[in-house]
Amino acid sequence: MINLKFAVEPLRLTLAERQNFKVSIAATNQGDEVINPELYTARLFINGSESMVWSLAILNGPREEKWLALPPGETVSMTWPSMGESLFPDPGSFVLVLRFSDLELAPIQVQVLAE
Repeated sequence: MINLKFAVEPLRLTLAERQNFKVSIAATNQGDEVINPELYTARLFINGSESMVWSLAILNGPREEKWLALPPGETVSMTWPSMGESLFPDPGSFVLVLRFSDLELAPIQVQVLAE
């Protein structure tokens, strides 16, 4: 069983601050055996539309061994520190929802201000 956490920060920012927007995912193996958490299957929806930027990020790049073989009781995590410009092209209110397997995490609202 996987305990999944999804976090973003900050929740309120300006267009000029988007390069500082961080997105994080963490998975903890709550079972008794080594598992592949299959985090690459996590999908991010922004205002109801699937984010291709997120899909490319979660599928690509270097990964530590635990990303594919997570021992019992251990956690694997990753943070993308500068995704804001790609996720939020314009000012507005954005609802982010992460879906993983049959789980949908609680929505997170982000406000992007023009100034």
